[in-house]
Amino acid sequence: MKLIASSILALSFSGALLSVGPMSADAIKSLLTNNTINCKNLQKNHVSSVYFRDDGTATRLNHEGEKIPGHWHVTDNGQHCVDWGEHERCNSVVDLGTGTYQKIEEDKPRAEFTVSEGNPMSL
Repeated sequence: MKLIASSILALSFSGALLSVGPMSADAIKSLLTNNTINCKNLQKNHVSSVYFRDDGTATRLNHEGEKIPGHWHVTDNGQHCVDWGEHERCNSVVDLGTGTYQKIEEDKPRAEFTVSEGNPMSL
């Protein structure tokens, strides 16, 4: 019994028992509304920052330093959607448990981000 308990304890500290699934719609709204994300696109290796206002508008500072206005919302089934004027893109969001989050597209991480409270970059 001691061995089983020790094994479970060791696995829980290693993260092997951590169940990572998509965040709920309410959790995503609470995380992002009136806050800024600092994001890295994992395919293009670009960094950007985005401020998400409670009225559904957003401002992105892209990797070239350009401010781009857009819109955002969260669907009832927990898809975080953004539209920067070209087309709407929706992704699920996963909390990695370390203060870092991932946007998931077609079962693959598309981007990683952290959240800063408020609008520290005046976006």
